[in-house]
Amino acid sequence: MTPESTARISAATLARRLGPEPVDAAGPAYRLLAHRIRSAVLDGRLAVTSGLPSERDLASGLQLSRTTVAAAYTLLRDEGWLDSRRGSGSRLRLPETGGPPRTTGDIGPAGLFGYPGSTGDEIDLSVASLPAPEGTLERIAAAAVADLPAYAAGGGYAPFGLPVLRQAIADHYSAAGLATTAEQILVTNGGQHAFTLALQELSVPGDRVMIECPTYPVALDAIRAARRIPGPIGLPGPGQLEDTSAPWDADLIAATMRQTAPRLAYLIPDFQNPTGALMDGPTRARIVEAAQASNTILLIDESFRDVPFPGHGALPPRMGSFDDGHRVLTLGSLSKSVWGGLRIGWLRGAPAVINRLAATRALGDMSGPVLEQLMAAHFLADPTAALDQQSRRLADGAAVLTAELAAARPEWKVSHPRGGASLWVALPGPFATELARSAHAVGVRIAPGPRFGPDGTMESYLRLPFTQPADKLVSGIRRLSAVADRAAAARLSDVPGWLT
Repeated sequence: MTPESTARISAATLARRLGPEPVDAAGPAYRLLAHRIRSAVLDGRLAVTSGLPSERDLASGLQLSRTTVAAAYTLLRDEGWLDSRRGSGSRLRLPETGGPPRTTGDIGPAGLFGYPGSTGDEIDLSVASLPAPEGTLERIAAAAVADLPAYAAGGGYAPFGLPVLRQAIADHYSAAGLATTAEQILVTNGGQHAFTLALQELSVPGDRVMIECPTYPVALDAIRAARRIPGPIGLPGPGQLEDTSAPWDADLIAATMRQTAPRLAYLIPDFQNPTGALMDGPTRARIVEAAQASNTILLIDESFRDVPFPGHGALPPRMGSFDDGHRVLTLGSLSKSVWGGLRIGWLRGAPAVINRLAATRALGDMSGPVLEQLMAAHFLADPTAALDQQSRRLADGAAVLTAELAAARPEWKVSHPRGGASLWVALPGPFATELARSAHAVGVRIAPGPRFGPDGTMESYLRLPFTQPADKLVSGIRRLSAVADRAAAARLSDVPGWLT
C-alpha cells in the first residue's frame, strides 16, 4: 500500500477513533496518548498509513498541551509507529520488526475456510453459511424442472441472465421501495462472481479501492489478486464506542474520498460482515453525496439485507435510494440468505453499466446455469416464508452464541447485531491467531481478526458465525474456552515490548 492510499484525518476524527480516555489510566499523559494511538491501529480503528493531524491541531482537539502531543508523536516515531517528513506531516505505519503477524491467508478455499481437511468431530465456526430452509429447495427445483423443456428448445445462453429472473429480481427491489427495471439487473454465479466482475471492469491495476476494516476477507483477496490498492476505513469494535450500532464515520469517509479519490468503494451497510453493524439513513446519504463529488463508484454489498432478525423494525432505505443512478452499484445474492449451494447473485446499476459488465462477463463466462436461474425466479416469486425461517434461525443462533460466550468467557466483548450471520468478538489481548491454531487442535475452526483486514492488525478480534446448530455452537465455544488461556499465554509470551 502506498502512503497516499489513505487520508489525513482531522483532530476531531482522531478523537472519535481513539474513544474515551480510560478512567483508570495512569502514567505520563504523553505515554497514554501514544498507547491509545497504537491500540487504535492494532484494533483497526485507524488505518495504517493514515496521516495524523498536526501537533497544534491535536492538542486543541484533545485539550492537551502541545508539549504532550509532541512527546507522544516522538515516542511513536522512535518506536517505529510514525513516519514524519518535513512538509508532509506524520503518517502511521507498522514497525518493521516485532510487529503483529501479517496474517493474510491464502487466496481461495484454504484462506477462506482456515485449515484444509476436516474431521468428523470438527465444528466449523469460520464460515457464515446457513443450511437451506426446509422444503424450499425441493419446491423450487420441482417448479424449475417443469419449466425446463421450454428453455431446452433454445441455445441456453443468456449473458445478462434469464429474462424471467432479471424481472423477478427487479420486482424484488421495486416491492421494497426502490423502483427497478430488468435492464438494471445482471445475473451472476453468486455474489463473489458479481464482485470480481465489477472490480475487473470498473477499475484497473493500481487503482485504490476503499474498504471497511474489518471487511469480508474473500473480497479483500480479490482486490489483492487484481493488484488494486485496498484503502481501509476503520470501524470501531465492541466496547470502543458508546453507540456501536453505527460505527461508520461519514466525515472520515468523505475526507478520504476527497483526498485519495478511490476508483471504487466496497461497503457492506446492511449487517456488515463481520461486525453485523447497520448503517443509518443519514450516513448513507452522506456517503453517496461524497462519492458523487469524488467520482467514486460505490459497490454496495446487500447479501444479508433480506435476513434481519424478527422484530428488528424498519430498515434504512437501500443505498441506491440516495443515488441519481450513476454512483451506486448494488450486489445481491441468494447464497447467504437462502443456501450457499444456490449460486445465484446479481448486480443492480445503471443500464449502461450493466451492458459493460455483461460484455466483460461473456469473455470468461458465457452464461449461468438455466436450471438454477429458474429455481431462483420461483423462489423470488414467493420468498417470505423461507426468508422468515432463515431470519429466525439466525436470531436463535445469535442468542445461543451470545449466551454461551457470556457464561464461558464474560471478559470477551461481543457485538449485538440485529441481523446478519456473525458476532465480532473483542478478546482481552492480541492472541486471535494463536487461538485459531489452538482451536484447530481441539476440532474447531475459527477465523482470527487479521484475516479481515489488509495490514495484519486486529489480533484482538475474532469473527464467530452463528449459522451452526445450537449444540455445535455451545460445544464449539466450550472447546474454545478450554484452550483460550493457553493461547493467550503463548501469544503474549513472545510479543515484543512495544505492544504493552
